[in-house]
Amino acid sequence: MNIKFLLAVATPLFVASIFSSCKDKHDDDSLNSYQDTKEYGERFLRDKRTEEGITETASGLLVKVNTLGESDIRPDDGDTIYAVVTGYKIENNQNEFRYDTINAPFTNQVKALQEGIKYMTIGSDFDFWAPYYLAYGSVAYVGWSRDLRQRVTVNPYSAVKFNVRLLKVKREDK
Repeated sequence: MNIKFLLAVATPLFVASIFSSCKDKHDDDSLNSYQDTKEYGERFLRDKRTEEGITETASGLLVKVNTLGESDIRPDDGDTIYAVVTGYKIENNQNEFRYDTINAPFTNQVKALQEGIKYMTIGSDFDFWAPYYLAYGSVAYVGWSRDLRQRVTVNPYSAVKFNVRLLKVKREDK
């Protein structure tokens, strides 16, 4: 069997298992259990979109450009990115739940990051606020704070904030 084919199939699965520790909730009343969380996130994002400097995409992702890199290189599907990603819970005073240095194809990330990172150039620093359907959806995400002392769970149907610093893009070999 072709080793490149095996790597192409196995690598995304392996990377996805490393970068997300999602626990799927299959119970039928999952939304009912987290209705307050969903409504809180919707209110938060509705208020946030009116702030100066915030742009909303067609999907509902809110984007704020903190620093625009001087490079004109933007990642494409299949490219590997080198970035620092910090995730924050919207509820509970935006507790940090994720701090990663990513060295992987960015298409292995949640939808919010897949979409948002395409707007960035090397050297950029952006904030993204994502509705639940662009973040972790109906599953819980278990992450660790930056100092690795605190395990933090993002509830299903939670809106989240990501801060991303794009450091490098490695083009896919074509």
